Amino acid sequence: MNGTVFMAQTNNFLGNNIMNPQQQQKWMDKPIGDPSGLVYLRPLDSLLVKQVVSMTELMIGIPSQAKYGIFNDKGEQIYFAFEESNICQRIYCPKTRRFDLHIVDNTNQEIIRVKREFKCCAGCCWFACCNGCSQEVIVESPPGTVIGFVTQECSCWRMKYVLKDVTGNPILTIIGPGCICDGPYACCCENKFTLYGTDGITEIGAIHKKYRGFIAEAMTTADTFTIRMPLDLDVKMKAVALGALFLIDFANFSESPRRN
Repeated sequence: MNGTVFMAQTNNFLGNNIMNPQQQQKWMDKPIGDPSGLVYLRPLDSLLVKQVVSMTELMIGIPSQAKYGIFNDKGEQIYFAFEESNICQRIYCPKTRRFDLHIVDNTNQEIIRVKREFKCCAGCCWFACCNGCSQEVIVESPPGTVIGFVTQECSCWRMKYVLKDVTGNPILTIIGPGCICDGPYACCCENKFTLYGTDGITEIGAIHKKYRGFIAEAMTTADTFTIRMPLDLDVKMKAVALGALFLIDFANFSESPRRN
């Protein structure tokens, strides 16, 4: 790696300015004519989700509760997400831990809540046919009102997630890549989770884990994702698809902090 690239990655990593309550960030204007907090998703067909680098985690190796900025394709922030979870589970079972993920707008009003219960045997695609071994999140909007589910289903090789509506009817499917790569040397690996339509065959979008550069990948567990979905998809299913993105992150890319 040449010096210029190295310095650029370092500056980008240390200059992390994703919104938190103490920082200023350009926010997307709320579309008019609909008081619902999900209205932000209506005119969008893509999102960028960037996890905030935790300096506590970086310096002393204690895993912190995850925080994310959620942006549109213009770089304007739509939501801010923060995790509520148990520190013991974050240390000893990071990929299967129980969590509540609170997604708020620029007024700190909670718009979406993503919930997952702890399942110690969850994760392996071979055994996901058993309820006790299947990853699942519940998506609520507003909090307390369920709008959908994301459930891992049994498969022989690739991760498979089914997005369901509030009645449990399967609507969309996500199929993961044949090989999931992570870490500083995964620059050539495409972590693409393909979103399929109601027929289970037609590709209508995708979730990608983005490579953030050698420095960030080597020193932190913070991840960056993009999600692409149909513009005319119902806003509730867009919120469920966002919940699927977070399930994919926690289930496949969470680990104890690296102490390099």
